[in-house]
Amino acid sequence: MKKYFFTGFITLLPILVTIMIVIWLFNLLTDPFIGFTEWIIMHYESQFGLSLKYHHSWVAALSKIFAVIVLILLTFFLGVLSQKFLNKYLTRFLDLIFSRIPIIKTIYSLSRDVIKATFTNTQKAFKETVLVPFPHQESLAIGFVTGETHEAFKHEKYLTELAVFVPTSPHPLSGFILLMPKNVALPVDVSVQDAFRFIISAGVLHPGDKTPSEEKKS
Repeated sequence: MKKYFFTGFITLLPILVTIMIVIWLFNLLTDPFIGFTEWIIMHYESQFGLSLKYHHSWVAALSKIFAVIVLILLTFFLGVLSQKFLNKYLTRFLDLIFSRIPIIKTIYSLSRDVIKATFTNTQKAFKETVLVPFPHQESLAIGFVTGETHEAFKHEKYLTELAVFVPTSPHPLSGFILLMPKNVALPVDVSVQDAFRFIISAGVLHPGDKTPSEEKKS
């Protein structure tokens, strides 16, 4: 009985996790447009042959679907506009607007730099995988070298040469930034992708291991 339950649990859990992440991303991307899309639907409902005044759940669902369409079109439009015509000018225009608004300018500049560093090919976010003493000298944690430490963080008493990001497990979106000497960070022959798989799986998937789905394909 336990065996069947455990097998069913392992089968169901990845599906539930995937659905939760997709729903979270869906709500994150569509929520800013909900008010606008609801107004359009309610304003033009008679032209569409609809009567949604007392059907709030239908209005919410249609608003989210419409918000996704608006988001896709807006993303495509901005992509074409940036690539073809206004790449530098559009960036400068957005920087000029958001850099003048208190608090928002900090959030915008930080998110812009992180996204560019993560997704562009010219600037890799993580340079190599290392092992660092963390959280104490008797244990090692997996970390990723993000670059050399900026002069602003250099200290005369401590040698802070490298910036190393140590992610948490099983969700590596949070973690710690450690500043340390180069000889403390021990390089390992493991790709960043394999190291992330090891962290996300809580140590179950080792470098070089194949997932069940990958074994089926091979």
